[in-house]
Amino acid sequence: MSNPFWVPSSLIYVPPNDPSPNLQAALAYIDARNNWFSSADCVSAVERMMSMFDEDLEHRILPRSLERPVLNKSQYKVYVNELLRFIREYTISLHEVTETIDNSIIIHASSVGTGLSGAKFSNEYMIFLHMKPSDNPEELPKISKVKEFVDSKHTVEFFREERRRVGAAVGAQS
Repeated sequence: MSNPFWVPSSLIYVPPNDPSPNLQAALAYIDARNNWFSSADCVSAVERMMSMFDEDLEHRILPRSLERPVLNKSQYKVYVNELLRFIREYTISLHEVTETIDNSIIIHASSVGTGLSGAKFSNEYMIFLHMKPSDNPEELPKISKVKEFVDSKHTVEFFREERRRVGAAVGAQS
C-alpha cells in the first residue's frame, strides 16, 4: 500500500538568488497560502493572497472531471473562505518551478494538512500561473489566470469524509 502522505523530499525547490518579478509574485502567492493559519484569524492571509490577483482573475480547478466551474476573483475568495472552514492546518511545499517566456510559472507542489476534525490530508498539485505585468516597475505582476490540477481522488475523498466527520461532531454536540 502506498503512503498517501508521500512528499518527494528529493524534489524540494530552491529559488534562484535573483528571481524575476514573475517568480517573486508566484513565490509570494505560495507564501500567502502557507500563512493562511499563521495567526488566529486567517482573513488577513486570504486578503494578502487575493491582492496578488488581477481584477479579471480566472481560476480553474482541474481535471475537468471534477466539474468545478471557472471562478472569477470574488467567487474564488468565497470558495477559499468556504474551504478554510474545513481546515485547521495547511502547508504547501514546492518541488519544481518552471518559468516560461510568455509570463507563466508552472509549479509542481504538494501539501499536507489537518482538517477541522483532526483528520490528516495530503495533496499533489500542478499549478499554472499566468502573470499580467504591471505598468509600474516597482510593483510585482498580478496573477491573471490559475489552473490548479489537484489529486482529484484525495481531494474528493477527504472533503466528502471531512464534511461527514464535522457534521457528525456537530450533531453529537446538539
